[in-house]
Amino acid sequence: MNKRFTVEESNLISIFMEEGIDLDVGGRKNVINGINKTLKHLEDDEMVELSLCVLAKLKELTDHEFMKMEFVAAE
Repeated sequence: MNKRFTVEESNLISIFMEEGIDLDVGGRKNVINGINKTLKHLEDDEMVELSLCVLAKLKELTDHEFMKMEFVAAE
């Protein structure tokens, strides 16, 4: 499976990484937890869909694979 993330998906991940989440082995799990906590507060259907897609992709990655990736918010 292609584990690449779209620009929008990378932006979402980078938001949760910028909120003080470190990039150590638990980083992927912290991002997953952050997105999960935020989901219940989202009212925009597109953001919910994006978040669910990102969660699915993150759950398929190992922590090691996640650590090798670079997530930078696009301007």
